[in-house]
Amino acid sequence: MTSALLATARNFSHGTQAVAPCAAALILCVLVLQTVSANEVIRFGTGGNEGSYFPVGSIIAVAINERRIETEDGQEIVVLPQRSNGSVANLNDISDNLLEMGLAQADVVSFARAAVGQFEDTAVGESLRTVGTLYVESVHLVVSVDSGIEEFSDLAGKRVSVDELGSGTQIDVEPMLAAHEMTYEDIQAVYLKPVDSIERLREGQLDAFFMIAGYPIKGVKDLVDEGIGKVIGLEQEIIDQLTSEHLYFSRSVIPANIYANDSQTPTLGVPAQIIVNNELDESIAYEITKTLWSESTLKALAEGHPRGADIAAETALRGVAIPLHLGSFRYYQEQGISVPQHVR
Repeated sequence: MTSALLATARNFSHGTQAVAPCAAALILCVLVLQTVSANEVIRFGTGGNEGSYFPVGSIIAVAINERRIETEDGQEIVVLPQRSNGSVANLNDISDNLLEMGLAQADVVSFARAAVGQFEDTAVGESLRTVGTLYVESVHLVVSVDSGIEEFSDLAGKRVSVDELGSGTQIDVEPMLAAHEMTYEDIQAVYLKPVDSIERLREGQLDAFFMIAGYPIKGVKDLVDEGIGKVIGLEQEIIDQLTSEHLYFSRSVIPANIYANDSQTPTLGVPAQIIVNNELDESIAYEITKTLWSESTLKALAEGHPRGADIAAETALRGVAIPLHLGSFRYYQEQGISVPQHVR
């Protein structure tokens, strides 16, 4: 793996335009194809075209590859970021050994560990371990400007996309509805991927959709800039209720001027985390964790994505509800970071 190619991939990853992470991932694919026979590939599940998982994951992958980590038998690891359907798909694929690591919402990770909801009667959670929390994703409630929706309760009777059936977003919408004394029967629920939800709202075929991701979401910003959509907040009373009832929810705000909003938009937050298979070699997990929290990686994240500046080792264990990988645990111990007993 040449240093020139790595440097090129890193430069591509630092832009905020959508093409940048895509180009970085393409270069990483070329690197893998060139060196797969001599190196160990770590498949890294990220997300889809919309949202922050793919660009953030691509930057992290480039940073790890630049470090040129070697296995105990001298093989250099190559991290390949892969587009995916997000949290639920990534956790299932990690469990099925189709991925070695992936990004996922803390709530979905918690459901998998407890074998509830989408993960009922499965053993998915048994194979999952945490590396750490990156940043808090925000619940986006995007509505058509022509829908007449001004607050959550106005969703009654409207055509609302809640993401794909079984997705982290769809699971999270249920307690939001319950807090408003509503159920799925009170709305015309539609189950679409975020990219399809954006297009349906643009075409007038949807009144609203939910999306949980780090801001700014390009597709949402486009809807707002085109005068087609707007992002509305949640009532503070509801936010307080849900954060007290569900530990994976936190208080969050979308800052002013992200989506042409004059003031902060109050909403809920869910931590985004790096999850790995428990069978991943301890030394590799240690080096991945060490690289993630290195000064150079944090600088690349801060420069490469709007949410990158929120990623810090000080908040690495926020919202972590399942055990750390032994390699990650060793790193935090060495750094003097207090590790809660329930994740040791």
